[in-house]
Amino acid sequence: MRQNYWNKNPSSFAETVQLVKNYVVDEIIQETKTKQLYYHTLDHSLAVQRRTKYIFQELESILSQSRSSQELERLKILADLCGLAHDMVQLFCLHPTVGKPRQHISGQSEIETANKLLRYIQDLNQQLATRQLTKSILFNNRDRQIIEDAILATICKVDPQAKKTKYISTSIYQPYLYDPKPKISIVGSIVALADLGALGMEGVESYIRDGILIFLEDNLDLKKLVLNGQIANLDQMIVKIRLLTMAKFIVSFAKQRYARFELEISGFTPIARQILREKVFTYLNPESIAKIEKIVPTDDNTSLETLVDFFNLNKKSNFVVDY
Repeated sequence: MRQNYWNKNPSSFAETVQLVKNYVVDEIIQETKTKQLYYHTLDHSLAVQRRTKYIFQELESILSQSRSSQELERLKILADLCGLAHDMVQLFCLHPTVGKPRQHISGQSEIETANKLLRYIQDLNQQLATRQLTKSILFNNRDRQIIEDAILATICKVDPQAKKTKYISTSIYQPYLYDPKPKISIVGSIVALADLGALGMEGVESYIRDGILIFLEDNLDLKKLVLNGQIANLDQMIVKIRLLTMAKFIVSFAKQRYARFELEISGFTPIARQILREKVFTYLNPESIAKIEKIVPTDDNTSLETLVDFFNLNKKSNFVVDY
């Protein structure tokens, strides 16, 4: 427990949440170093936090029609925290097959993230409660429910109904956005959209960068290939299949993002959906899909050299990898 974060008494709920954010950032940095993460880093967390903030900002005028200013401000603060914290813990299978990607078990990272974050918040609350602070400065039960709901909203699962192809066997989606049951708050839906919102909100370059970093994080045995193009001592046929499979998934997933968008925002009001289409997810269109198809090498006859060149981060000057 890093109680040095708690030395100063917060004077508002926002300041209390900032204490938690300080803890979250520290945990993400440590997790990145310990588990050799390349995608689920602080950069990703800050990106989702930024996208969450932007979605909330664009919908704020609509949300304010049915909520008091105090409630809306608290929701905004909680959304900002959840955007930052949603991937704080990353769990992988303990014994991945040698020469194959390490695997997440669906939902485990998010569940552990929520549990760990809520334990910290409970400890913080108990400490602050002894200082006779205004009750509204502390996290209440609803706040904790909103946090848990929003983090679990980012759980991705494989769609068992999705069409499978030679290389693409999975279609990834967030069940939370398809669940018709009433939501605890708007925060969960916003954070879920922000989590997978790189293509729609930031464009093709950001989306492709994320795809390569995900591949790097899950395929640590190919780290030298992705970081500097080295393929020495690797089975070139197997490497080609793995690179081509991921390249095809990058294109396929972009198409899924575009195809699923209307379903994923169906829980919002008509005016909110219009704002999400026209002001927020401005890159989620056929033009972006066509650009991705043009950039990403997916033909079965693509040479290994071309695939290695595409995945080589050193040849993409805008990609910064620290280790």
